[in-house]
Amino acid sequence: MKRNNETRLVRVASAIAACLLLGGAASAQTIAHSFDGDSGPGLAVCESGVTHCDRPEMDVAVNGKQVVQVTWQNVRVYDYFGRLMRATPMAAFVSKAGLDPVSSNPRVPKPPVTPGPYEPHIVFNEFIQRWMISVTGKSDLLLVSATSDAMGPWGGIYPSCMNGGPCLSYDPAVHLGYDKNGVYVCGGHLGDNNPHTIPSLAYDCLAIPMAEVPGIAKGAEPAHVHRAHNMPLDIMPAVDHDASKGASAPALFLSKTCDRVTPGACQNSINYPFHWVVDTFHWKGVEGAHNKAGEQEVKTGVGSTEDKWRYSKPCCAPLGSIPQAGNESIVLRVAESHRLTNVVQVGSHLHAVMPSGPCTKDCGAQGTDTNNIMFWVDLDCSNPAACVVSQTAKISSEGVNPAFPTVGVDAAGNVGIVAVSSSAKTYLSILLWTRRKTDAPNTFSGPMTVVAGTKPFTCLNTKDMATVGNAVGVLTALDPMDGTKLWTTQQWSNDAARCVWNTRIVGYQI
Repeated sequence: MKRNNETRLVRVASAIAACLLLGGAASAQTIAHSFDGDSGPGLAVCESGVTHCDRPEMDVAVNGKQVVQVTWQNVRVYDYFGRLMRATPMAAFVSKAGLDPVSSNPRVPKPPVTPGPYEPHIVFNEFIQRWMISVTGKSDLLLVSATSDAMGPWGGIYPSCMNGGPCLSYDPAVHLGYDKNGVYVCGGHLGDNNPHTIPSLAYDCLAIPMAEVPGIAKGAEPAHVHRAHNMPLDIMPAVDHDASKGASAPALFLSKTCDRVTPGACQNSINYPFHWVVDTFHWKGVEGAHNKAGEQEVKTGVGSTEDKWRYSKPCCAPLGSIPQAGNESIVLRVAESHRLTNVVQVGSHLHAVMPSGPCTKDCGAQGTDTNNIMFWVDLDCSNPAACVVSQTAKISSEGVNPAFPTVGVDAAGNVGIVAVSSSAKTYLSILLWTRRKTDAPNTFSGPMTVVAGTKPFTCLNTKDMATVGNAVGVLTALDPMDGTKLWTTQQWSNDAARCVWNTRIVGYQI
């Protein structure tokens, strides 16, 4: 009887939430789950020197029974009703898995400052029924659970340190993806170079055959790790849930080109006609090869015959910060929202959303804007050596400043994008845009407000700004037990105390 009552309460709460969401009946979506996640430790802790203390760096995954959220601070396990089952400090979690959580990044000060861990990702890998976490500690770390129970034992490895390294210990900003055939880890490599992004900083990508991943839970290093140097800066491996994927079908990776002249151009360019960059990995048993047909540069218009979109540094001013209601003197820094947050592979198609600042003049067909915008793309890679844009859209709204957007595609092919936004009239809130598979091409509905901020967010107030979000990305998880549900987590503002950031975990249905 208790479980029945709880189920009814969740259904009633979901129905009320759906009715209250902004955006009109035509675009209203069902918010099946919405509950608070981790929150910030407060000003005193952040002033003690904890790395990245002023932002949550949140990510979430689900397995049909458990919801696991990671931040730099904690690993938190919930049930589907939002009840917290266990919370473990991330540093303790990493140590228990047999790895060192303390960063060796020379840019991170040593004690008394606490140098890590930071910038985690989490996924539930349905093909092996294991949870996986990537996080930066002594080097890049990959942790794997021993079973499908997140509260059971875990083990881990330093993947980039294998086979002679080098260890990616200089702020690697690790990205994590997987498909039926393997797990893919990409991290920043200082001194490497890719011709499509900025000089002297590129990524390494490592591919691990799926059969060798479960052994990581016992600390066993995989026998086969395939590494590629000089990959594009900020390259993002796709997550592909296709259970029928062929053994030799490629894993896909996506990034964008950057101006190579402007300092820090991947973030700082203005009105730059970027291209998509597609990389591949093909398996042959436990062996395999990166980019056997070469790296691709793809124009952004439908059919990839024109340069349709122009990237600009996130709005506004040199710091890349957006205003917020309730505190005119403290803005929210979203400059790190200049890269892909995640990539989803569906069959031979890649779905991604690129955040950008506005183009204000000489914008061509893109048009002018005054607020941050997003570019959604559906890339058709039926020929993996010649991907082409199938659909694309600029997503913008007056008074909305989307940042750190994450895209999800449900089992029916419907697409959702969740991002944060604030303005001079709104607090930091979580918004949702959607398109049904049957909608007109190149269109989205929204935004609708998933949860509205209630107070301004402030922290250390360096340069009169507060940093938000997660620079390494936020994934959207497809529920492995219900293909109509997509899950993600984002930051919002609900506490006036300095450095008490808030996160919300959301499961939605299009």
